[in-house]
Amino acid sequence: MEASSPAPETDTLAGAEPIFDVRSVTLDARNRPDSSLLVRLRDLGVTHLTLVSFGWQRAADEPHVQIDTSDGWYSESHRGIRTLARQADTLGMGVILKPHLWVGGYDEEQDRSEIGFDTDARWQKWEADYRQFLMVYARLAAQINADALVLGTELTRSATERPTFWRTLAGDVRTVYDGALTYAANWHEAYEKVQFWDALDYVGVQAYFPLTEVESPSLRALREGWRPHQAALARVHERTGRPILLTEVGYRSAAGAAAAPWEWPERDAEAIPDSTLQARCYRAFLSTVGRASWLKGSVIWKWRPPSEVEDPTAFTPQGKPAEAVLRRWFRPSAPAPGP
Repeated sequence: MEASSPAPETDTLAGAEPIFDVRSVTLDARNRPDSSLLVRLRDLGVTHLTLVSFGWQRAADEPHVQIDTSDGWYSESHRGIRTLARQADTLGMGVILKPHLWVGGYDEEQDRSEIGFDTDARWQKWEADYRQFLMVYARLAAQINADALVLGTELTRSATERPTFWRTLAGDVRTVYDGALTYAANWHEAYEKVQFWDALDYVGVQAYFPLTEVESPSLRALREGWRPHQAALARVHERTGRPILLTEVGYRSAAGAAAAPWEWPERDAEAIPDSTLQARCYRAFLSTVGRASWLKGSVIWKWRPPSEVEDPTAFTPQGKPAEAVLRRWFRPSAPAPGP
């Protein structure tokens, strides 16, 4: 049974055009998705697929990055990325390539933000490995004509303690790839501290900002929860002169999702489904930050083939009220879909 929701609140669109340039979803597919899935995304108003690929690291203090280009999950494999990029291009959509590091085993708590070392020699070993890993994906990004490449994701210690490495890495990448570059900084005590935004094209932020502790908040409360974060993002834009790309924005369809948007559904077995709250969270985001002139775009976390969606409290918005919200804001002039 889903949690109850407050009475509906209205909002209005700014105009007939979509509100920001990059309207992306992270596509996460274990198996090759049916081509109708990409058509559905195009018709939703999606302009880019974001595809996540992985390197592997045994522990946060282990200075070795393993590169795996073999077939794993379809959307993470080189084969899948190439095919999905071709399909997206046929439908008029672009691609954002977003490498991640997976630390430890599959079921272990991720601590990539804590990757760091106690000696310069160990830092340099890790940086050499990471550069080798990232250059594989820089070349792949060039081959598939990706519109943007994310240099790293949530590597907080490295990004804040070793800015020279990231400046050098950006320069190295630009020798093989001529698309836009960003880095996906964590929302918590990270994106405001990064000192190399001027070497990139966009400020990238993993936007899992807590909005309110209320379990089933109103749209008004959610909008108010965004205000301090919107102001902080605006200050970073003003300081750096760079547009902001929210490299992940996501809400589970679960009660309390606005309090800790970053929590994985797999680790919250007691969650109560609440798809209307998920929809309100997206309405709050799109009607506040979504109107900002400095916002380049956002990447919705995440979208999976219908056959692979098992948890009713998962992040994916498809088939839920949140999908209609995204369509309304991504394609405000489009007719409503049929039954």
